[in-house]
Amino acid sequence: MRISKDLPPMLRELPPRPGRPPRIDVRYPCLQQEDVSPPNLREELLRRAAGLTGVEIRPTELSVPAMALVLDESLAEGQPEAFIRGREFALIRTDGSVHVPLMPEWGEPVLQKGWACIHPLVRYMAGVLPPQNLIAYAPRDERELETVWNIVQAGYCYARGWIVEPDQEGGHP
Repeated sequence: MRISKDLPPMLRELPPRPGRPPRIDVRYPCLQQEDVSPPNLREELLRRAAGLTGVEIRPTELSVPAMALVLDESLAEGQPEAFIRGREFALIRTDGSVHVPLMPEWGEPVLQKGWACIHPLVRYMAGVLPPQNLIAYAPRDERELETVWNIVQAGYCYARGWIVEPDQEGGHP
């Protein structure tokens, strides 16, 4: 299926994120300053991401303490704005937060429900990153992990150039 501006299934029922948003350092590499993830939740995000078709996990090419989700070249059919660098479509950072581009129509509910902020480099260094670049806040518990995982899956769909309707088993990508 080609890319659609319609909200993908994994973003349709986002709950509001409880509490106030954590501070994100405006200085590069723009890490989350509080409410970081316990290591087991970050590791679970990486484990799940490794199970996505055509995704390789490796250190990012950028000078950011993060592991990159890199899409196989044959599957990277998304528009250029769907990628951070090369075929990197998301960065799972050491604090547990996730740098992920989303189509603006997809990112809007993520922002409105309090799950992410626009990457500070978009705001403070115009032109460095396209406005689709978000930082999804680090999950603090298992419930939040599920929501952040949905956001990562939406980034995967954006990078693939399509959305996935839940299959007969009820799964996502």
